[in-house]
Amino acid sequence: MNITSRQLKAFVLTARHGSFSRAAEEFFITQSGMSVLVRELEAQLGCRLFERTTRKVKLTQFGERFLPTADRSLLELEAAAASIGRSVSAADGEISIGATPGVAAGLLPAAIAAYLSRNPQLHLRLVDAESLRLIEMVLAGEIDVALSAFHQPALDLLRVPLMRFSLMLISAEADAADLPRRLCWSDLAKRRLIGFPPGNPIQQLVGENLLRAGRRAPPEVVCNFLETQVAMVEAGAGVAVVPTLAVPTCLKRRIAMRALMDPVVSGSLYWIVKRGRQLPAAAADFSAFLKEFLSGMQMPLLDDGGAECRRGIVRDDARSALQG
Repeated sequence: MNITSRQLKAFVLTARHGSFSRAAEEFFITQSGMSVLVRELEAQLGCRLFERTTRKVKLTQFGERFLPTADRSLLELEAAAASIGRSVSAADGEISIGATPGVAAGLLPAAIAAYLSRNPQLHLRLVDAESLRLIEMVLAGEIDVALSAFHQPALDLLRVPLMRFSLMLISAEADAADLPRRLCWSDLAKRRLIGFPPGNPIQQLVGENLLRAGRRAPPEVVCNFLETQVAMVEAGAGVAVVPTLAVPTCLKRRIAMRALMDPVVSGSLYWIVKRGRQLPAAAADFSAFLKEFLSGMQMPLLDDGGAECRRGIVRDDARSALQG
């Protein structure tokens, strides 16, 4: 028998909510993924844990008997993992930080290099992954902190804003002349869009505003990572709506950046930790340093006509690292 912690978590959350969909939202996976995990657990135990109807799911007698054991085992496993993670971090003077690939490659290198020059004794582990995977890692105690635009409320998470960003349109430089001088969301209704998967927090923000502007169709091209998205735009495969956090990445390619108006849409990059987790002592100092460092990186500004975003947007001590 090979019962995994993910299977136990899926079972416990489904029992708690009486719903696969609500449990999946808390677990940050799809409803079908949640159902698969529960079915795998049932197959290993050789019994049905839930009675399923069109409206809700209900524990069977076997599910009722198994729930206390599963809940206790999961709590003990997560507590042990978190304790070991804290011990390792404290012993090695290590901070483990997760970030989306665009943030990890575009914003963090200069900040980390500057911080380590002042604190050379610190060991910093950087993990780059998609937002939902980062949240899973924070909750499981696999990393100390996640840097993400993840904005959905979650009881087990504490989110601290690090910096604000706006959404902008990027296009190949050769195509920029075809765009209106004052670019509105409604101008994107019939353009070929390159976007992120539906579960991506940036794509959710983009989708909400495109829907208000009258576009219901999903992006014609979907990419998991920002670097790929920007490369597709540079090649002329379409345009994309991205956060101004992507400016360092765009500066490395022949990309035109344009502000989006009516409305100007903004969001936050968050420092995300698990509630109650005791972080390494250096984490608070690094968090304060990072917030100050990022605040010094000017985001693109509009001229009076709402034209192309100005390119002089990175602080002097980070410019060479970001454009290298």
